[in-house]
This record gives sequence, structure tokens and C-alpha cells, in this order.
Amino acid sequence: MVNPMQGLIDAPRCGAYARTTGEPCKGWAMTNGRCRMHGGKAGRKPTHGRYTKATIQRQREVRELLRALRGLMG
Repeated sequence: MVNPMQGLIDAPRCGAYARTTGEPCKGWAMTNGRCRMHGGKAGRKPTHGRYTKATIQRQREVRELLRALRGLMG
């Protein structure tokens, strides 16, 4: 008799270990070798927040303005 769940049983597991117990994660790994809880979103580009292109450009402009002001003041 063939077990229909055998594919899930044999699937690769996440390689992350717990800090407290030291036991490996039992979640199914995705193509990057980690489960969705331990790095599944690593390949996504940010669309909002701290590291978007628009935010980085704005930070550069603010730094340039601050340098210019410091140069005028002293």
C-alpha cells in the first residue's frame, strides 16, 4: 500500500535551530532552505518602509542639506 502523505514526510526540512532547546525546526523548507518562519520572505523587495529607493534618496538629500547648513554656520 502506498502512503499518500509520503511526499510530505520526505520533504526537506528547515535548517534553523531553536535558541532555547537547540532542536531543529520541523517546518518544511522552501527553495532557500528555510521555512516561512525562518527566512521565507528573504527574497522580496521592500515596497514601503525604511529601505525603499524613495526613502534612501530622501535621506541622502537631507544629509546634503545638513552638510550645507553646517558649512554656512561654522
